Amino acid sequence: MYADRLDDLPPYLFARIDELKAEQLRRGVDVIDLGVGDPDLPTPPHIVDALCTAARDPANHHYPHTWECRSSVLPWLMVPAPFSVTLDPETQWWP
Repeated sequence: MYADRLDDLPPYLFARIDELKAEQLRRGVDVIDLGVGDPDLPTPPHIVDALCTAARDPANHHYPHTWECRSSVLPWLMVPAPFSVTLDPETQWWP
């Protein structure tokens, strides 16, 4: 069961684009797929290896320190859009 208000959400844009693309392909149209940024080549092995190495390092198995989190999140929250908030990281922060 889900909330009725979910019925008011618009369709997912990229799913709709995929439907339209499939319809055109069925009609034989030569479609140039600009995609949504999905890679068309595999990730280079050295990048996968670096990711695996970092994931295996216990130093990366913790939540960020509070100050690190604040200093990363606050600039994003304080830009003019979409939030337009002003916060002091020393005094205005949730516990």
